[in-house]
Amino acid sequence: MMDKIIQKNHEQSFQKQKVTLPLAPVSFFAMTLGLAETGNAWRNAAALWNLPAYFGEVLEGLAILSFLWWLTLYCNKWIQHRKAALLEFNDPVQSSFIALIPESVILMALALHPYSQNSAISLFWIGSIFNLIYGAFRLSKLWTQERQSEQTTPSLFLTFTASILVNALAAGLLGYTNYGFMLLGIGSISWLIMDSVITQQLTVGGLGVKTRNFMGIYMAPAVVLFVAYQVLAGTNASIPVTYALMGYALFIFVSIILALKWLREQAFAPGYWAYTFGIATLSQGLSLFALKANDSVVTGLALVIFCFTNILVLGVTIGSVKLALKGKYIPK
Repeated sequence: MMDKIIQKNHEQSFQKQKVTLPLAPVSFFAMTLGLAETGNAWRNAAALWNLPAYFGEVLEGLAILSFLWWLTLYCNKWIQHRKAALLEFNDPVQSSFIALIPESVILMALALHPYSQNSAISLFWIGSIFNLIYGAFRLSKLWTQERQSEQTTPSLFLTFTASILVNALAAGLLGYTNYGFMLLGIGSISWLIMDSVITQQLTVGGLGVKTRNFMGIYMAPAVVLFVAYQVLAGTNASIPVTYALMGYALFIFVSIILALKWLREQAFAPGYWAYTFGIATLSQGLSLFALKANDSVVTGLALVIFCFTNILVLGVTIGSVKLALKGKYIPK
């Protein structure tokens, strides 16, 4: 009897000492996207203005570390908190953020590409196929799963548009041009369809305060298409078409800036990383265009947006560190 009591006390003591990983929303992968795209923006800026290249590589390294951390927490969620993982997977809004995982894998491929082409290609195809399968699965759910009007948010762009356009961009950078154009068609047409639905909801039903940072996702399709088209078309890119895509991307960016007071009604939260991806991708697109176009205005815009990108990423990073030090970064 005494032996059983001692064994039970020992097991309870072991349970108390056992380290438990936090339960984090899948939307936290937005940090990986923001860091990776800022790293890509630095790579382009280094070529355009002869800036130190190592800044971009440091950011890419941080993106890889953040990806491994959030992936560990996500896998642990399915192992230790399966009910919470299933609720997130079936939620009409939160399930869209699962598309950030294959998108992150694709961006990890681009981060590693200068160092190991074989690793980059393997990661790309894993992320690319998962991206398409999950997108098709979520599209089928739109037909078969009932949803409330307030559940129609810019997060839908992640599954059907933004992640697939990033897929197309990466395909172009890795040399899979025809496949990339196919992905560009899927992402672009999905954007035209989904944008009318989401804009209708935004203008009629609005967006709740707790989901205002989703507007960082709203600008993603326009800026990613701006970059992806340039990468895939290469030297055959139409200058008028590129200007048109740049114009709309900047138009959405300015609109979001003008809505800043409304957006800031949502207190700072990890979701603010959603803004960094769009701004960094716009910076990347402008830098690419500045390298091709003999236009001082484009070069000037590229510099302004690049500076803005770094200020934003630094601000969000500082805010995130403050939340982490207070123990409030990951909800409990």
